[in-house]
Amino acid sequence: MGKAPTIYDVSRIAGVSTTTISRVLNKPEMVNPDTRELVEQTIKALGYKPLVEARLRNSSGVMRICVCAPRFTDSSFVHRLRGITTALQGDLNYELQVFSVGSKVQFDRFLNSLPIRGLDGLILLSIPLEPAQIEKILSHEVQATFIEFASTAVNCIVIDDVAGGKLAGNLLRESGRRKFGVVGEWTQFDYSVYPNEKRRRGYLEALNEYGYRVDPRYDYDVPCKVYSAYYRFLEVFKSGDFPEAIFALSDDQAIGICRAARECGVRIPDDLAIVGFDDIELSEYFGLTTIRQHLGHSGSLAVELLKKKLSAPETIPQIVNLPMELIVRTTA
Repeated sequence: MGKAPTIYDVSRIAGVSTTTISRVLNKPEMVNPDTRELVEQTIKALGYKPLVEARLRNSSGVMRICVCAPRFTDSSFVHRLRGITTALQGDLNYELQVFSVGSKVQFDRFLNSLPIRGLDGLILLSIPLEPAQIEKILSHEVQATFIEFASTAVNCIVIDDVAGGKLAGNLLRESGRRKFGVVGEWTQFDYSVYPNEKRRRGYLEALNEYGYRVDPRYDYDVPCKVYSAYYRFLEVFKSGDFPEAIFALSDDQAIGICRAARECGVRIPDDLAIVGFDDIELSEYFGLTTIRQHLGHSGSLAVELLKKKLSAPETIPQIVNLPMELIVRTTA
C-alpha cells in the first residue's frame, strides 16, 4: 500500500502554502475562489484527508457530525444547539463541529466542499434546501437531519407554526381584548427558513374567524432581538398609541416589549397583554405567556434520528411533527 498523501504533497502540486490549504479546509470563505477550487481539486485528486480525521477514522472509528445554522446567536438556536450538545456529551464515538451560514453562496460552497470535509452526518437548523442540494448531500454518503424544513429524503423535525399562531390568537381574543397587534421580523434572506409568516397567518385566522383584525399601524416589523424590540417599543409606548394585545413571534421580541412597558409605566396585562413564541429560559423569569415548542428536545431528537440513520442507512426517513403547548403565565 502506497504512502498516504500529506498536506505537503497538496502544497507542492497545487503550488500554494500549507497555510492556504488549512484555510480552504477550515475557513474557505477567506480564500480566493480560483485558489480554493484549485486546492479542492488537488485534494480530491490525491485522496488527501486531514491528519486529525485520518487518525480518528482509522484508529477509533469516530464519526464527525456538523451542525449548520444561519443565526446561532438567536435564543431559539442556542437552545437547540444545547439539546444537540447534551445528547452527544460524553459519547466518544462522535465529534461535533459547527458551521455558521452567512449567505446562500457560503452554504453552497460548504456543500461543494463535503468531499474533503470527511463528515458522516449533518444537522441543519432552519436552512431551506433545493432538491439538488439534498441530492448532493446524499450523493456523498452523508446522512442528515433537518430541523424546521421538511423533505421526504431525510429525517426531519418540524412544528405546525400556523397552529401555534392560532393558539396565541384564540387566547388573546378570549381575554376580551379588541385592539390587536403582531410583532415579527419581515426582512428575510434566502439562506434561512422564516416561520414568522406562518405564525402570523395562524394568528390572523384566529382573529378573523370572529371578525377581528390587526390594524396596519399595529403590525410591527422588528428584528428578532431583545434590544431591538425594547428600543422600538420605548418609542411606541411614549407615543401613547398601542394595541391592547400583542403576539410577538419570538420570545426575544416579547421580552424586549415587556422591559420597555415596565419602564414606560404600561401595566401588563392590564394595559397590554403579550404572548410570545418559543418558551426560552428567560420567559419564565419574565412571567411570559408563550407558545412552547420544545427547542431543546428538537435538538436531542435530531441527534437520536441521525445516530439511527448512521447505524442503519437503509431505514426509511421520517418527518416528526413535534407538539406545541400554550404556557399561560402573567403577561396574558
